Amino acid sequence: MIPLIIMDNRDAKKEVELLFEFVRDLYGDRLTDEELEEVRNGVEHIAETAAALRSIKLENSVEPFSVFKPHRKEA
Repeated sequence: MIPLIIMDNRDAKKEVELLFEFVRDLYGDRLTDEELEEVRNGVEHIAETAAALRSIKLENSVEPFSVFKPHRKEA
């Protein structure tokens, strides 16, 4: 089961701990202490990125940005 992600920025450390514990419970027996520390750093980075994305308020009418690149057939 995936842990509940806490949306409040004040609880960012709790979110990181919950996510890291989840990963450690699943894979900790196969990873060294050094690898676990790398996983923790990765989880912290992902949590920071997720918090930044959650902080952007979008209306339902905002469409995804897309780039149109026409394909030209080689002659």
